[in-house]
Amino acid sequence: MTTFHVRHDFHPSVAREALLLLRTAPLTSEQDFLALARSHDFDIGRRQSSAKVFASLRDLGLLDRPSRHAPLRLTSLGQQLAEIALRDELLWVELIHLRYWWLWTPETGGEGFAWAYQAVTSLLWEEAPTTIDVDRLVAMVIAGAEKQFGVKGASFSASSVLGIMHWLRALSPTCCHGSEFHHRSSCSPEALLLTLEAIATLRNIATGAPLRLDEPTRQRACRALLIDGDTFDDMVMILHELGYLIRRTGDGGDTVLLRTVPVVGLAPQRMAL
Repeated sequence: MTTFHVRHDFHPSVAREALLLLRTAPLTSEQDFLALARSHDFDIGRRQSSAKVFASLRDLGLLDRPSRHAPLRLTSLGQQLAEIALRDELLWVELIHLRYWWLWTPETGGEGFAWAYQAVTSLLWEEAPTTIDVDRLVAMVIAGAEKQFGVKGASFSASSVLGIMHWLRALSPTCCHGSEFHHRSSCSPEALLLTLEAIATLRNIATGAPLRLDEPTRQRACRALLIDGDTFDDMVMILHELGYLIRRTGDGGDTVLLRTVPVVGLAPQRMAL
């Protein structure tokens, strides 16, 4: 856990362009990458260097480049997300949001920048509707890092908040309305499915066993997806109608049996038997 900073120069447009350029074949160098970007008139090609974009892709587990002289090659997860970025940009943004979210959990630990991302979005969700106060968010993350990890003067600033807000503002429907944060009115079915699978995994629920939709489950899912309880119920019903899960109601409350996972490796996932 070396830094809590979320890079502000890694935002949806350049991230998507990078994945699209790398999806067909590895590139041998940064110069080749920039030349290809310029040939497509991509914004990322106007940069002097794409090193920070590559660093963010590596941090998220999307780029496999062990050294500066190694080819630029997407990981299996990176390839999956590149294919989604090609056909469904809105879903892709939501999946990157979840990738940031699930790279740190209380159960497993993880990356400092992912903890900071989760801390900021959690506070906004808890207080919604609320004003997005950048200075307050920075102070909260720095104080939280010292309390939870014993890190004094954590590397987190207003530019880190900007790095988070890039992705929140790109979500559709958005949770950001000017300087205010609100719960989202819906989310993608795929995002909820991945979130429920992650919660089941972290609870050590066996593959094929039902997941109870108790209050802790509902709260954790709503927090990750930035939605409210009514939206959660609506989206679970949509997943049931699409055949992605089976919903059952009994004396012990609602349970769901998850049938499939749309993206492998993005969030905690149970191993197939």
